[in-house]
Amino acid sequence: MKYTIALIDEQNHESLDRGLAYEKFLLGPTNSSAPLELQSYGISITKSSVIARIEPVHIHAARDHLVLTSTEILEIQQDEADTLFDSVKDIFAEMATAIYRPRANRWFIESPSLQSLSTVSIEQAQGRNIDHWMPIDTTTVGVARQWRKWQNDIQMIWFNHPVNERRASEGMLPINSIWISGIGSLSDIEPSPLLQEATLLHSPNACLSVLARYLNKQHTSSLTNNGLANTLSLVSLSDPNVTELWDMAGNALISGQIQEIVLIDFPGGQEKTRHISIDQFPKKGFGPWKKSTTPSLQDILRS
Repeated sequence: MKYTIALIDEQNHESLDRGLAYEKFLLGPTNSSAPLELQSYGISITKSSVIARIEPVHIHAARDHLVLTSTEILEIQQDEADTLFDSVKDIFAEMATAIYRPRANRWFIESPSLQSLSTVSIEQAQGRNIDHWMPIDTTTVGVARQWRKWQNDIQMIWFNHPVNERRASEGMLPINSIWISGIGSLSDIEPSPLLQEATLLHSPNACLSVLARYLNKQHTSSLTNNGLANTLSLVSLSDPNVTELWDMAGNALISGQIQEIVLIDFPGGQEKTRHISIDQFPKKGFGPWKKSTTPSLQDILRS
């Protein structure tokens, strides 16, 4: 029996890989997160439905490039979203065979014609020069150009739109563009084998719950010593409880509740996996009284 802990943290700003490493660990190389998220809102889709996530965003001009602002600070209200969408619904009708808007800041489209686009999540692109992170063609030439045309048309309509004029008068950022990400179908999702082998998925928040439901696995936001076997945890290295979780795993290994800890992190945007057995733990004491002790998590990560 083993316990797996995957440590995610802030994105590596030096990496220019398209797609965050932990996203690929969770969902596979295409990072088809949009159909999974749409399904989590109770909307039924087929395994082959090609879904893309559309987020209303704010893009501002820096000295020599454009920067995508975090959507969290926009506080988009439902009436604003409805009015803005209504002004560009004809453009959406061109790009999509179906449109879903379960939340003010979360729109989804079904669009087989966009399937070949390579996109990145807002989490990766925000705060950075967006030139490198814009959608690009993979197998079909011209799709990215068509997407940029639709995006530009929407930006022109939303420029000085009454919704944005009102937001500006209230000291709020305008909603002046859209961002597309997560394109793919449910059949494209290929989680890491470690996720598929686990019987319980754990994260301190709900970030793994959607994937757990899709994989028909249990999800929990808290763990005990007795719940580590065949469990996979996804936590941030900056989480204040990560040391306690690591110590719990070490105690379970020392007591024989588990035979191995699998530790995964993503230095430099690359997945690194360590298989840790009790033999790798240091021993303290003298002679027959020597006992294994749990090394610090930082020591293990430096190894």
